[in-house]
Amino acid sequence: MTDRDHLGTLAQGVETLLRDLEHRLLDAIQRGARGTADTDGVLGELDRVVPEIRRAYVPLHEGLERRDLGFELASRLQAIRDRCLWLYRKSRLEQCFFTKLRLERGLRDAIYTQIVETNQEISSIEDTERELRGCPDDTLAGELLQATETIRTPE
Repeated sequence: MTDRDHLGTLAQGVETLLRDLEHRLLDAIQRGARGTADTDGVLGELDRVVPEIRRAYVPLHEGLERRDLGFELASRLQAIRDRCLWLYRKSRLEQCFFTKLRLERGLRDAIYTQIVETNQEISSIEDTERELRGCPDDTLAGELLQATETIRTPE
């Protein structure tokens, strides 16, 4: 097998790998968009795709640097390189998107929890206000005469 034959075999292997990686990438994106996969699962798949792209790119790059390439093989390798770069860029951009989405969801959940807790505190204070407004003067006077630890204060 000649070196050029070897490059042809390499090109075919990388093309097959890139098709598989593209399918996995798009599948992960679609599952994340539909909500059938959580953002951590999507990010995990994207994290696994990037090193595989890198492993495919290195020998491809080395093959493109050869001086004895014919036009057809050089064109084919260049097209595979372009696809490799597109796939890498796409996967990295999706990592950014899903990382931002995870952060936004975390913030939303934290804010929602804080809103619920704050509303519960406000409700408790409003209950205390209602009690104070409806409390007879004699009861309030009695509280004032007791030790300060027993005086009701809004929480």
